Amino acid sequence: MGKALLSSLVALFVLVLIAYNLTSSGITFILHLLLLILGLSISILMTNRVTKSKNTLKSKIYFSFILPSFIFFSIIFSTFLGTHHDIEQYGIIPSLFSMSAIIVGVISLIIGVVLSLKRKNSGDLEYDLKPTLKILSVIFILLFVLFFYNRMLLGLALSTEAKSLCHLTISPEINSLLFNAGIKERCLFLTSMKESKTGEITCGELEGRGAKNSCYSNTAKERRDVKICVDNVIPEGSSSEYYECSSAINHLKDDLYEILKDPLHPDIMYAVKSTPELGIYLSGAGSAKYARYLPLVENVAAQGNLDVRKAALDILINRAASKPFEEEKRILREEVLPIIGEDPALQEYTEMINQILSAVLLEPIPGVSVPTP
Repeated sequence: MGKALLSSLVALFVLVLIAYNLTSSGITFILHLLLLILGLSISILMTNRVTKSKNTLKSKIYFSFILPSFIFFSIIFSTFLGTHHDIEQYGIIPSLFSMSAIIVGVISLIIGVVLSLKRKNSGDLEYDLKPTLKILSVIFILLFVLFFYNRMLLGLALSTEAKSLCHLTISPEINSLLFNAGIKERCLFLTSMKESKTGEITCGELEGRGAKNSCYSNTAKERRDVKICVDNVIPEGSSSEYYECSSAINHLKDDLYEILKDPLHPDIMYAVKSTPELGIYLSGAGSAKYARYLPLVENVAAQGNLDVRKAALDILINRAASKPFEEEKRILREEVLPIIGEDPALQEYTEMINQILSAVLLEPIPGVSVPTP
């Protein structure tokens, strides 16, 4: 009767474990609870039987350790192996599942050790534990190595900066926390990032626009050089290189501020074109902290070389255009035109501004509608 019950529980445990790996819905919680109950029952029944055998106390205690370790680690392994979409969106759930398995496993271990100590001199049952201990130990070690395999490779790849190790990761195209294609990509990304901090910039070797851009942005932050990002990122659609590098630009805002103080700085063009991402167009509440860049851009527009002056004027004109029409005209007339002065090289800007100043904003007449074609 005892053997039949134990065999039934083991078979049910295996079936539930398979279903647990494959489920991606709320039933996962129920299956996890069922696995804990079945695992505890199997562990207690088998430990109860083994502690009555003629094996040594050392063997009984080791069995009390390796059996629950194998059972409950297999549950943890399956938690991270399965494609549990619904529970993975809550990042803490897999950790809670693992903690519950560990707690129940410890309870099972304590019960086993207590029974082993109480029955250390028992010899009622003939049962050779050695084959069972070897099988359980080998399977447990294999699961343990597989569980940490990708993490160990990632750590080794980062410490040695050997990208080739990333290609040894287990990265199939499945939605698993333990094994997925993103693991290799993350390994390559992190090793490229580490290489690029001080040595050759290898972000271009990564696959995908997002990974490359993120690598260039982070490398620019590490090296405190916005050019690394702006000169290499791949814009999407109508976005600009500077928009793609907004994170790096804001990280380096103090460096860019210092560059803007010198209109002849080698990197002044990058600093000027970065100011929209630094908030120079903003107005209203919260804009005061960005106002410090405006006088510097105005100074560059007045004193820099021609290309830089034009870039700075473009920024100032676009800033004015972001305001209400009358305010735009006031800014252009009182702030931008005096900077241009009578410089013939900037005549096109003078003409453009004069056209805006002479424009009239048409307002709708109440009760009169304009037919559309």
